[in-house]
Amino acid sequence: MQFFPVLINTTDSFEDCWFSFFKLFSIYWPEYNGIIYLNTETKDFNFAGLNIIPIKNKLTGETWSKCLISALDFIKEDHILYMQEDYFFNDFIKANLLNEFYDKFVKLNCDCLHLTDQSTPGPFIQTNDDMIWEIDKNALYRISCQAAFWKKDILISYLRKHETAWRFEHYGTKRSAKKNDKFYIVNTNIFGCGKKEIIPYVFTAIIKGKWNTEVKKLLIEHQIDIDYRKRGFYENSVIKNNILKKLKSQKLSDIKSRIKSEWELIIK
Repeated sequence: MQFFPVLINTTDSFEDCWFSFFKLFSIYWPEYNGIIYLNTETKDFNFAGLNIIPIKNKLTGETWSKCLISALDFIKEDHILYMQEDYFFNDFIKANLLNEFYDKFVKLNCDCLHLTDQSTPGPFIQTNDDMIWEIDKNALYRISCQAAFWKKDILISYLRKHETAWRFEHYGTKRSAKKNDKFYIVNTNIFGCGKKEIIPYVFTAIIKGKWNTEVKKLLIEHQIDIDYRKRGFYENSVIKNNILKKLKSQKLSDIKSRIKSEWELIIK
């Protein structure tokens, strides 16, 4: 059985997720005994039975992408399983199947293999392997932050130090359409929510800084105590807003970031 490294991308401000994440990790993926890289800024963390290496990138206050680049530079291995700290497992990982997909990822020389149907809606291109599809160059969210196997250097090549996670998904996808890197996804007719999930997890535990209501039942079931008052719960209500208010809410740094990313697409 292969034990590829797992990168949990996080930030110190999400420290309140770590115990819950790794408690559920230990319950639902007991077979795993590889390295888990935790992309912290300054903090240490450990959990009994898990080989967690806090990266401590010392980049407090820096952009999401800059912190992720630093973590990837820290990691020695060529391949990673990418996840985030609020992807709370809610059922057993299908470890044998996951290892089978890792073998395919390596043998087919994939640059990225998405492991859930929650990443991109396609379109997809059928391959000679019924278990995986190629992702069309024009697909939305061809690059996604959901669970996936990545070649480390390929992931670095799509990151830009000024981008947030959301900008990375948006502009990274546009950048990928201009390149010939190999992006694949598991066959979503077979594997996905409500079907056969390879890595069953909550999509996602934190929404816009607040707890997803789906999380509470899961954590109560496993006797995990959380002070929900710190974040509160996300209410999916429609807030009417006009263009002026939206523009006022945007930070100057975000506007500059968008301009940089748009300009790169024009000149390359």
